[in-house]
Amino acid sequence: MVPMAIRSIESNSLSAFLSNGGISMQKRIDLANQTFGRLTVISFFGSSSNGNALWLCQCQCGNKCIVDSQRLQKGFTRSCGCLRSEISRSNIKANNQTKKYMGNPKNFQLIDRTNLVASTLKRSNNKSGVIGVSWDKTAQKWVARLYFQGHLVLNHVYVHMEDAIAARKAAEKRYIVPLQKQYNQTHQKNQLN
Repeated sequence: MVPMAIRSIESNSLSAFLSNGGISMQKRIDLANQTFGRLTVISFFGSSSNGNALWLCQCQCGNKCIVDSQRLQKGFTRSCGCLRSEISRSNIKANNQTKKYMGNPKNFQLIDRTNLVASTLKRSNNKSGVIGVSWDKTAQKWVARLYFQGHLVLNHVYVHMEDAIAARKAAEKRYIVPLQKQYNQTHQKNQLN
């Protein structure tokens, strides 16, 4: 007995349907020469692991990229990434808080891949009053953190706020203070020249 779902399939596609283990193989829609956002499809590139067609696309900016057909057709991918960059740039320029700090070299005290300003300024949402020390509501404990050269060098929880503050200050002394001294020496030399 043939299951109800298979009865409605034409006889010539029934054998293909059954030979694929009952999985329907849809014909690929040719997207070549179609434009989606800033992307123009050049040619079929292959299939992704989920079976969707992959397409080689040319972006208006000149870059080429490979995009899943579903992402193209649904509008999830509209460029090679240049559109996101432009929107981000526009949002940054429109943000008054960001504008206030733009062009001030003191905001970019980058020494040995570490932004000293970001490491030493208290955030506006800081509740503890100490940079890098916060209250974890879930654990009901104080957390001390320090992010240095792309790594969390301090990420510990403490029962007492004083212990978290002491840990943060010790980490700053070990990691940040030497860089501040290096920055100050370099900055003084540059001013003398």
